[in-house]
Amino acid sequence: MKLFYILRGIVRGCNNSKTFNLFFDWFYPHYFSPIIEGALNAFHADDEVVLVIFKFLTELVLNRQNRVRFDTWNINGLIVFKETAKYVV
Repeated sequence: MKLFYILRGIVRGCNNSKTFNLFFDWFYPHYFSPIIEGALNAFHADDEVVLVIFKFLTELVLNRQNRVRFDTWNINGLIVFKETAKYVV
């Protein structure tokens, strides 16, 4: 749970698209799926852990201060929503 609190705080601190893209480029390919999928598989019965994971995912897709861009040259915005939808469903 503490890991997701820390990650949520980091994402909340990303106030513009540059810092968000730096975080996302570091986090997505190697850590996103294994951490979230592993935590959901291991703690699917624990409502508190699942809630913390969903709060992290909510903060990740929240487009505060236009930090998630949907330009043609930046695919990160679409990846964020695709991956988050996969885990929510």
